[in-house]
Amino acid sequence: MTEFVTVARADEIKPGERLVVEIGRHWIAIFNVEGVFHAIQDVCTHDDGPLAEGVLYGCEIECPRHGAR
Repeated sequence: MTEFVTVARADEIKPGERLVVEIGRHWIAIFNVEGVFHAIQDVCTHDDGPLAEGVLYGCEIECPRHGAR
């Protein structure tokens, strides 16, 4: 079953900022892109590295380890 989990208030993540939280056994990266929130599992499928440490280009994140988007 899917349930919502409160991790922050919307005003705590300013546009262009990100927040990484642990929910259960998963690390989740939450991004505020021009007022729109996006959440992804904070792991690169290539080498299990943390994606949230990468550079954000609009709605794309660049893996800090190997540059894939």
